[in-house]
Amino acid sequence: MNETYLSDPQLFTLDAVYLIESRNKTEMLKRIASKQIEEEKQFLSAVSKKIDLHIWNAVYTREMMKLGAAKSYLHRVYNRFYTSISKQSSLSDLHSLELEMAAAYFDLFIGDLDEAESFVANKILPYLHMNIEHHLSIRKLSEDLEISAGYASSCFKKEMGISIMKYAKKIKIERAKILLSTTNKSIFEISMILCFHDQGHFSKTFKSLTGMSPTHYRRKLPASQPSF
Repeated sequence: MNETYLSDPQLFTLDAVYLIESRNKTEMLKRIASKQIEEEKQFLSAVSKKIDLHIWNAVYTREMMKLGAAKSYLHRVYNRFYTSISKQSSLSDLHSLELEMAAAYFDLFIGDLDEAESFVANKILPYLHMNIEHHLSIRKLSEDLEISAGYASSCFKKEMGISIMKYAKKIKIERAKILLSTTNKSIFEISMILCFHDQGHFSKTFKSLTGMSPTHYRRKLPASQPSF
């Protein structure tokens, strides 16, 4: 007799842990999207999905702590998604949130963190990823991290070869790509989520970094690309 689990079966395998440890965000998002297709076919209830996502939120937090993520950062990420999960009422909204949650946790441990040897840069990088959905400024960053603005800017530029604000725009656009490819949120909604001044500013920034507008990017996605 085959054993089955009432909750997400992936919670009972080591695959997810391996992907987190190897920081393979692309494969993790791919597997989540594939799993969600099956959940839609099975008409999984929103109540069951909420329970699964609360467990995943805890799993991500636990695994990131093992990798050395600062508890202060994880505490805020965990609480943000705990609150968001409770507010959703449909499976499609929970699916969108699941992909966003995975991306947010993985972004705390991108390759740049391995490459940066500067203590200052390694404080700034997770801060930028943690605040991707907020207005970012050198002044606020320096106050929150208790580093002088000039010193923070010079150390980061020396280590990463890019200014803090340009890097911040870069990761916002990377998150925008995920939202464009995995949700049906409008261009305006995405620009607001990522705290751009307005939709025009978002579109201009997106095109300057990708060579195409957000609308064009979404249209070029493969027909089989999941959209929730």
